[in-house]
Amino acid sequence: MTRGGWLAPSLRPLPSTQPDVQLAPGAEENGLAIMMANLVRQNLEAKPHKKNDFDALDGSVSIVADDADVALTLRFDRGGKLTIHDGIFGIPDVTIRGPSDGILALSNMPLATRFGLPIPRPGDHEAIKTVREVFGLMRQGRLHVYGMAFHPAFVMRLTRVMSVNG
Repeated sequence: MTRGGWLAPSLRPLPSTQPDVQLAPGAEENGLAIMMANLVRQNLEAKPHKKNDFDALDGSVSIVADDADVALTLRFDRGGKLTIHDGIFGIPDVTIRGPSDGILALSNMPLATRFGLPIPRPGDHEAIKTVREVFGLMRQGRLHVYGMAFHPAFVMRLTRVMSVNG
């Protein structure tokens, strides 16, 4: 029953618990785009506390896997919406470029500290191995994160949302 056009509190629809992650036209043919969409959905469903970071993201990140000859753009809109485009779409705030194994390793970055910084716990050998792999690729010049210095808060939130840890 409504009063003055308003639904009674018990009849109001509940907010959606599913994250708003969409593939833009053409992205459904991009295997990396599909994998990223599934990764974000699974991370947010398994760890609901990541939703705060997801909702706060506002910007775009392009990911280029040189060895697989594939690229995509993740476009985040404040309030919890992600649209994944095939290829580089617009001018991204951040670009991640490197080998596909290095890009995938980023989703395994440990987030042991209170602020979700990628610092492994001393006894966590898998986390230490992942950090060494990622930073080793960066030192070798094979993995790059362009724009990280100009958008540190965006990159930290992105890391917390995309990592299967934390």
